[in-house]
Amino acid sequence: MSLSSLPPSGRSPSGEERTPTNWERFVTARTSDAFCDAWLALICEKFPAVRQAAVLVESTDGQTFVPIAVWPLANADMARMGAAVQQALGERRVVWLPAPEQPEWLHVAVPVSANERIVGAVVLEVTADMAVVHPLLRELHWGSAWLSNLFGKRELDAATEANTRSMGILETVAVALRHTHFQQALFELSNELRQRFDCSRVAIGLVRAAHVKLAALSEAATFEKSSPMVQAYVDAMGETCDLAQTIEAFRPEDGAAPETYRAHAALLQRVGGDALISLPVSHQAQTIAVITLERGHGQRFGDGERKWLEAFAALFSPVVAQRRDAERNSLQRLADEGSRFWGALLGPRHLVWKTGGLFALLAMALLIWLPVPYRVSAKTVTEGAIQRVAAAPFEGYLAAGFVRAGDTVSKDQVLAKLDDHDLLVERAKWTSERDQYDNKLREAMANHDLTAIQVLTAQLNEAQAQLDLADDKLARVKIVAPYDGVIVSGDLSQQVGTPVEAGKKLFEVAPLRSYRIILEVDERDIGQIHTAQEGELMMSGLAGNPMPFTVARIMPVATVQDGKNFYRVEAKLKRESSVLLPGMEGVGKIDVGRRKLGWVLLHSLFDWLRLTLWNWGL
Repeated sequence: MSLSSLPPSGRSPSGEERTPTNWERFVTARTSDAFCDAWLALICEKFPAVRQAAVLVESTDGQTFVPIAVWPLANADMARMGAAVQQALGERRVVWLPAPEQPEWLHVAVPVSANERIVGAVVLEVTADMAVVHPLLRELHWGSAWLSNLFGKRELDAATEANTRSMGILETVAVALRHTHFQQALFELSNELRQRFDCSRVAIGLVRAAHVKLAALSEAATFEKSSPMVQAYVDAMGETCDLAQTIEAFRPEDGAAPETYRAHAALLQRVGGDALISLPVSHQAQTIAVITLERGHGQRFGDGERKWLEAFAALFSPVVAQRRDAERNSLQRLADEGSRFWGALLGPRHLVWKTGGLFALLAMALLIWLPVPYRVSAKTVTEGAIQRVAAAPFEGYLAAGFVRAGDTVSKDQVLAKLDDHDLLVERAKWTSERDQYDNKLREAMANHDLTAIQVLTAQLNEAQAQLDLADDKLARVKIVAPYDGVIVSGDLSQQVGTPVEAGKKLFEVAPLRSYRIILEVDERDIGQIHTAQEGELMMSGLAGNPMPFTVARIMPVATVQDGKNFYRVEAKLKRESSVLLPGMEGVGKIDVGRRKLGWVLLHSLFDWLRLTLWNWGL
């Protein structure tokens, strides 16, 4: 008998109602459940030794296998066959095991593959007779091709459906990325969703700080934000945001009030629609937008449409977050950063943030309230109370230098000597000329030659003056110390034989234990310095031995050194020091009072900033 000659399902040739055979159910099956159920019934009908059987398929999450068909009826005893199924799936081969506590029965499990992947299994409980088991396995081997074909087609259909859904989602997301302004993108997106799902209206709301704002309404470029309909949409979106789940509401067919979520029921009453679905768009576990779709004409949203919308919401969430953040103004950016900072600081996690914030708070408190002594530091040098210059008395050549800077000298000690050879020659010359003029004068006086007497007398006086000048220079050939003291500057040991000019400074001599302290204070700190302020001085050569002093005088003239302006401040030591010498350098610190720690550390920066802003005219 051919399939075309079979009577219609459910009726006998005489027209009476009858139960369709397993083969008829197998041929006419339209669903996977019916197909597997009929296929399993045909196998068990052919082998009466089978006591119970089941067809298992992979669940939607891909983690477990669930029965899609059982024979004859599902019962608790079928759990005993789980061991055989697990072994068959794990080893990817046919397995038969004796039934627990019933060795006369066998559990036979056959894995079913599709596209080189295990997608299901067939498990049967049969009598422990190999004469029955072998034909059964052969029949399952050939018959499982039907199941492999079915499961392969299911995977292909699922992949095709997923691909179509993905392409639709990407095309819709591309609409949201098409425009420069996010508001225009949301408006076009609402129109796209309305056309794709044949909706009467689509609304999109943005959520900020748990507050919903309706951002776009399909087929409406503008809308009145305070209207009752808009408020109803906002309430429904707020309900979705609060529950953080997809909400579907519909009007019952009997015309009664919809017994669904309160805000969605109110929206259905307001707009007169038949079905609503609201999807939260979440980013980082926070709802940032809500999409609400409305339908009329008694149509509801199917499972496929709901799956499409949920996938779209997941893919659309980073687009909303990025576009919304990109169009924030400066105040919103500052508020968001502050909110995120305080959330991390006061929230239940982020221990590093909390520790860092605590230390920052303590540091800020110390900077604001902790008073500390403030001292102005300045480069310091000691100078003699009086300083004498030992200069070259006349032009000549340096014959010797006996001292250098830092040497202690006594009064009339020879510091240097000039070459006197030329002076001795000149003295001898003028001595000879003086004697000649004296003899000639005597002759003129003997001859009573008045004219010659006058001329020779003048020449004799000139020669005597030149001779006195030479004697005076010879007397000053040796340069001596004017008093007991120390050589502050001057070192002629490397200049012996070089010419010197008259009045050239050769040495500076300062008296011992008679000096003054000079501090070079930066012009930015001079305003805080006053006379009678106290401080401490530490010289470079006397480290570890601070010496107290008192400000005696502030020079009103600034000097430039290394591109900076300094004022000379004169100070006086409170007690004399036998180890302090003129010319020594160090650092002095002047006490100007107590200031807040933050002011001490940052006042220079704030002063520079104020000056810079004032210079720019701000």
